[in-house]
Amino acid sequence: MRADNLNVILHNMARNPDDWRLDEFHAFHKSGVKIWIGNGVFGYHIEKPEYQELGLIERFKLHQQINLLIENKKTAT
Repeated sequence: MRADNLNVILHNMARNPDDWRLDEFHAFHKSGVKIWIGNGVFGYHIEKPEYQELGLIERFKLHQQINLLIENKKTAT
């Protein structure tokens, strides 16, 4: 179940990057999903809709997608 949730998030980040907003500590989706990214890859976890720890491989996958979102935001401005 946990990996399925993250796969949906990763897919959405790739397909709908404009639905995501990033600040120094969080990635926010317009649906209310909130992901803590403030401590770097080793601290990543999902805060909302419910708290969820991520495994190491999941964190690295999320890290790669967050970096793509950051690059996408830079090139869009």
